[in-house]
Amino acid sequence: MGGNKTCVILNPNASKGRGARSRERILDAFLSRGEDVDILVTGGAGQAERMAFDACGRGYGRIVVAGGDGTVNEVVNGVMKSGASVSMGIIPIGRGNDFAWIAGIPHDIDKAVSLIVQGRARRIDVGHLVGGRFPEGRYFLNGTGFGFEPSINFKAGEYRHLNGMPSYIVAFFHCLLHLPRPYDLTVTIDGSTMHLKSQQVSVCNGRRMGSAFILAPHAELDDGLLDIVYSNRPVFRRQVVPMVLSFLRGTQLETCSFMEERRGRHVLVESARADMQIHTDGELVSHEAKSCSIDLIAGGLSLFCGCPPMP
Repeated sequence: MGGNKTCVILNPNASKGRGARSRERILDAFLSRGEDVDILVTGGAGQAERMAFDACGRGYGRIVVAGGDGTVNEVVNGVMKSGASVSMGIIPIGRGNDFAWIAGIPHDIDKAVSLIVQGRARRIDVGHLVGGRFPEGRYFLNGTGFGFEPSINFKAGEYRHLNGMPSYIVAFFHCLLHLPRPYDLTVTIDGSTMHLKSQQVSVCNGRRMGSAFILAPHAELDDGLLDIVYSNRPVFRRQVVPMVLSFLRGTQLETCSFMEERRGRHVLVESARADMQIHTDGELVSHEAKSCSIDLIAGGLSLFCGCPPMP
């Protein structure tokens, strides 16, 4: 098989079924540009990762994921575990599409395919998490969150008739009434240790999660560093709404005295009690973890990117 052939891994359930309705448009977009393409349709959770791993072994030059952030995460894991020298593309048709926004990838299918076919791939950083459901490790592109952030993410995913930003807004108000207890945390960044009593820690490679929340306003995909943004003390209920509004603007480090930022390549988060809620790229890591370590692989992935979005 020639190295120029493209494999598209399509999640038909993305964005409440938009994926299935997009198959012919994706196929036509590649064929109209004279591209040799195969489209594989996933049939359940975890299958996108296996498909990506197998496709890398069959010699495809491009692995393209058509889906949301969860499907992107699965395909990244398949590509990274394969060790193959391939470039990855994204056609964003999911619920939040946060990573596509960060990478400057258009939401329009035809424009996203054009970006891939034009061949503007660059090296970006990849995170690697060990903990919870993934003692063997899990790769991520966007970020990992502890406390309030995953609580909102998990709740938003439960709503069957809400999608995108509305699901996160409803989830936010639910979590506001059920504010997580502060964790007693020991956080070690590149060998430097600090102790926190906190409900919110974000370890980010990208800037945005939850469709609109700029959790790490200074994060860059290719700077060789993780951005760790956290509350340095417990956040009271009356402070949560102003804090979340600042996340929408990315101004929390300027407007919230209890929010701080550090950078590093290795992060270890340990809790005094085994009930940390953790997600990575929106995927469940744990409801009851006691520790989690995160490392950065600088320049670990070749990705077809557009122009970076303005802050």
